[in-house]
Amino acid sequence: MIKDLVCADAWEWMREQPDNAVDHIITDFEYGQPFYLDECIRICKGNIITFCASEDHPCDPTERAYWIKTPSTKNYSKKLGRFVEKIFIYRQGEIYNLLHWSQMTGVYEDRVVERKGHPWRKPLSLIERLVRIYTNKGDTVLDPFVGTGTLLESCQNLDRDSIGVDNDMQWITYCKESYGHWM
Repeated sequence: MIKDLVCADAWEWMREQPDNAVDHIITDFEYGQPFYLDECIRICKGNIITFCASEDHPCDPTERAYWIKTPSTKNYSKKLGRFVEKIFIYRQGEIYNLLHWSQMTGVYEDRVVERKGHPWRKPLSLIERLVRIYTNKGDTVLDPFVGTGTLLESCQNLDRDSIGVDNDMQWITYCKESYGHWM
């Protein structure tokens, strides 16, 4: 179930939340911007997972995984393309739901199937895999940069609760129209 969808600056919203407000955080923050891990740790009881550009190093993670993206020619006229995104995992606790060994490699090549939604949307299959591995049924998972709401859909499919925050009302409206029946 979606517990809440909020249009707000993620970091300001998080500063207003009590300690241990959510079980886990899975997000894709805006690359090139600061990532406030201390604030995430304060409000999160469990695991924190964030995607990062290959040149970003927000903080030293407990684990690293990699998403190998479909090669594309867009936006590469002045520099080399980025076909790999890092996934930083900050483990806080022993939740680790083992899947088949082929799903536990830490290197994933999932693809976005539909053209709808946010331009930097992550594949549903990849987000569902991360939700399965790093959270338990019934947990509340926060995405402070919700965009198209792939995490919301993943949590609903896998019996987790979710909270989405985004500073752009366009994406909050999109999520309400797409997933509002789960609220």
